[in-house]
Amino acid sequence: MRDNNINHTIIEYLKEPINTPELTKICKALKLEPINLVRTQDKNFKALNIDIIKLNNAEIIDLIIKNPKILERPIILKNESGVIGRPPENIKKLF
Repeated sequence: MRDNNINHTIIEYLKEPINTPELTKICKALKLEPINLVRTQDKNFKALNIDIIKLNNAEIIDLIIKNPKILERPIILKNESGVIGRPPENIKKLF
């Protein structure tokens, strides 16, 4: 984004935790269920030893809030839409 002179704001969610309304809004912008925002192959998620399939959306959002390292990243939002920025080509869909 810097290379293309696109104004952006970086939110350091590990320093300033995300909350339930924000994460719900992100899910809506991405058009994804909360389960799709979890890095299930990440060592931090695996260490939790949770069967995520058994959780409902509210429980998954709570899980992400309590364990922010399991959140997929980067997430790029523009107005009411967004994408997960991996692979980087996804970002082009917004601009």
